[in-house]
Amino acid sequence: MPMRGARPLLLATALLSVSIGSARTLRAAPTPSAKDACIDGADEGQSLRDEGKLREARARLLTCANAACPSAIAKDCGTWLADVESRMPTVIVSAVDAAGNDLVDVKVFLDGQPFLERLSGTEVSIDPGPHRLRYEYTTDAAAPPIEENIVIYERQKGRALVAKFRAAEPEPPPQPAPVVVLRKPSPPIAAYVVGGAGLIALGSAAFFGLRGRADYSKLDDSCGRTHSCPQSDIDAVKTKFTISDISLGIGIAAIGVAAVLYFTHPKETVEQRTGSAPLLNHAVLVPTRGGGWMAGYEAAF
Repeated sequence: MPMRGARPLLLATALLSVSIGSARTLRAAPTPSAKDACIDGADEGQSLRDEGKLREARARLLTCANAACPSAIAKDCGTWLADVESRMPTVIVSAVDAAGNDLVDVKVFLDGQPFLERLSGTEVSIDPGPHRLRYEYTTDAAAPPIEENIVIYERQKGRALVAKFRAAEPEPPPQPAPVVVLRKPSPPIAAYVVGGAGLIALGSAAFFGLRGRADYSKLDDSCGRTHSCPQSDIDAVKTKFTISDISLGIGIAAIGVAAVLYFTHPKETVEQRTGSAPLLNHAVLVPTRGGGWMAGYEAAF
């Protein structure tokens, strides 16, 4: 009797164990959406790997190389993930100031995108290929940033990248205040030369005119009354009058040209200078703190 009563109990226990095991098996099976995500991760991971984007490939392969994915997919993703990890280059970024001291507060940009917020001395993964790096010393805004081009190779591990910041360039010395110089040019020499020539011509006109008139009066008082003056004396008088007329014309023209040269010559020029070399014997205007100008004069003694 005891054995007969125990059989149903054992059968019920066995059936319950099978039911629980089946329920666990059903819960562990991936849902269709999870399975699709595993397949997408595997496909995208391989494509990114082939394009050399190893960091993105690793992130995608991690989504399919886990127990939640079908075993065949997880196994393949694990193999591909190990290959990506072995091909993934790494770098160690450091920076020093002008004195050779190590720096920590340095922000690093990779191809225009943030790469490191500060330096830690640890290895960092990076994709193979050419890159543009920019280092910014965040503690000292006056320190100029550093930029460099590098080429990273597959399986290159622990490559050292060192940024050497130089001291900020000193500010240029202040420039002297501008000085406006009023220069009075020398008188026009040409006007005086031409004017002098004109005066000489006028003097010649007066001289020959007076001589000619005197000789004419002498001839008129003597032989002129009888119209018996020698032709040579008459020609001499005419020559003096001709020279006088020509000299008068030249003199008037020369005086006119001299007047034009003199009155059209600039009386004063304005020049601005910032150098320290003095310009003597000139009026100057110096800017004041209030925004105005102060007149002065530079002279040599």
